[in-house]
Amino acid sequence: MSRAQKIYIRRIWGNLMKKLILIEGLPGTGKTTIAKWLSGILTSFGEKVTLLNEGDERIPCDFYNTSGIPKIEFESLLAQNPSEREILLKIALITDNYVYLRLDKCPDYITEKIKQWDMGEESNQFITVSDYIPCALERLEHWVNSQVGNSATIIIDSGYLQNPVNELLFRNAQNDEVRVFINSITNVLKPLNPACIYLRRDNAEQAITFAKMVKGKGWAERIDKLLQQNGHEDLFQRRFKLELELLENVEHLICHVYDDNWEAAKKEIRDYFAV
Repeated sequence: MSRAQKIYIRRIWGNLMKKLILIEGLPGTGKTTIAKWLSGILTSFGEKVTLLNEGDERIPCDFYNTSGIPKIEFESLLAQNPSEREILLKIALITDNYVYLRLDKCPDYITEKIKQWDMGEESNQFITVSDYIPCALERLEHWVNSQVGNSATIIIDSGYLQNPVNELLFRNAQNDEVRVFINSITNVLKPLNPACIYLRRDNAEQAITFAKMVKGKGWAERIDKLLQQNGHEDLFQRRFKLELELLENVEHLICHVYDDNWEAAKKEIRDYFAV
């Protein structure tokens, strides 16, 4: 890309004022590949970029290894474990009604006590859909408010659809419940002027087959076991249909991905942000 092209695209990008870019798609569509590539492109334009890949504890809708504890339960925990009060308060994110703790940062015996509130454990049926949604939205609202004044463009991999949709489907949510939840997430994100880049293959089977090939036998066996144990063998098929519907309420670009070649998708992204 020539210097003149970079300057032109950078000028257009500035006019679009995209604060938040959401990279979504099923496993095997190249979300991490595209997120890293786009981060590099924007950085080369002089843009300040914060890239949050899946699993990053800063992603507000990714609850990997994170408990969302009702505040009254947390206060009881502190009263029962006064020697741990200082360390727990130091690592906790406290909002109006909930306290969020990374399980891997807590002392082991505390972790055992709060695992029942593990929001990111798909098989944890203690956290129902009605428990999950308000806890997730309150953390998201807190995060959005914290981004006021942040001049960086934020790129999030899998934190808008993949993790929230997965967590609800594993908790046996109906499609309408998922739609309402994602619409609520979209509304909370509006102050950050989000745009979603959705990477898709022709169907769910094609995406998962590619993911298993790339991620290896261990990942494939873990996913198959997880789906079978929880009775959700059709989870990716449901996601494939649902996510395309859910995009209607957010500015978005759908990019088709072919085999292990992302050049067509990259061209679509360049064209989109230069229109």
